[in-house]
Amino acid sequence: MDTQTKRSISALRLNFFFMGVLVAGWSTRIPEIKTALHLTDAQLGRCLIGAATGAFFGSRIIGRLIKELGTKKTFYLGSFVFPLGYLTIAYGPNGFFVFLGCFLFCVGYLFMDNPLTIITQEIEAISDRKYLSGFHGFWSLGTLIAAFFGSFLIGHVRYSYHLTGLAVISFLVLVISTRGLADKKVEDSTVGKVKFLWQSRMGFVVAMIGIGMLCANSSEFGATDWSAVYLRDVMGITGQLYVGAYVFFEIGMVLSRIMGDKFIHKYGPEKVVRFCGFAGSAMWLAGMMAGVALRDTSKPLSYFVVLLGYLGAGIGVGPIYPGLITILGKVEGIDMSVALSRALVIAMVGFAAVPALIGMISDASSLTIGMLLPISLLATAGYLSRVARMKV
Repeated sequence: MDTQTKRSISALRLNFFFMGVLVAGWSTRIPEIKTALHLTDAQLGRCLIGAATGAFFGSRIIGRLIKELGTKKTFYLGSFVFPLGYLTIAYGPNGFFVFLGCFLFCVGYLFMDNPLTIITQEIEAISDRKYLSGFHGFWSLGTLIAAFFGSFLIGHVRYSYHLTGLAVISFLVLVISTRGLADKKVEDSTVGKVKFLWQSRMGFVVAMIGIGMLCANSSEFGATDWSAVYLRDVMGITGQLYVGAYVFFEIGMVLSRIMGDKFIHKYGPEKVVRFCGFAGSAMWLAGMMAGVALRDTSKPLSYFVVLLGYLGAGIGVGPIYPGLITILGKVEGIDMSVALSRALVIAMVGFAAVPALIGMISDASSLTIGMLLPISLLATAGYLSRVARMKV
């Protein structure tokens, strides 16, 4: 393995880690933001739609940006936009600024995540080894560490100061570490092999993978964005302890993603995605239902059972997104940057549209009923693994 590839692998691990830090930093402070801005569950849900809007906007231009600027410069652009969204949320006086902040950091996230995925695919092709799930493991490790240490700041440090600190530190690290990344531009000759049409068989395969990625995103962010609110408002858990579900979910994600490369290489992405989708949703549902049933009998026991359910959910969700991207990379006749940008048009809706829908369902019925949505979508992601058998 040459020196540049080794430098790229180290930079990728560091960048994925700090992207995870940025995602988790605000998620653990959502209950405080909701209280400070006097938002209902439905209003909070509508604020999260900003991320879905940003995802749609970003996915429409990301392919062109990478083609014109290359992966490295596109990542630089994202490293500016993502923290800007953080600062908008930190100092926003009302829900509209939360919406705007979600829009900005989702656009920035796409500008960073897509180039990193393309660079990883190149490294995997050169070295004949899987890295993507392991890199996402570093992302999950970043979210875990940010959530764990961030929990000690709850009630002691204002969320605006917390988010500002994370934005500044992450920005500096991302910009500096990007120098170690390899660059890639998509050539016209590569993209133009086959004209992409949604109505074609290729378009159908990409769409199904995109829907599977949407389900994985929906499950992940449905769990993280609402876990603290669920423990506080439904289970009656207060203080630092309501971050527990988030932490256990991310522990599961870290474990399964670190092991994911090995299992995907050994058993293939289809089997890994199918098993994780079905097993993870079953454990998540069992933990939540048992926790609610035990709530009036023993609050500590019910809390522990819910945490175990979130641990199982994290283990299930972890390898699904990398596994589906691996399947996407095997679609013939289309460059990975183009295929990924098309799939992300669908997939990134799950980044916020489903968490927003959870809030609306919660206001109409209860948050427990609302949480059945991401659990169901996790099982759906497992079912959609069968798209790997389709030939273009």
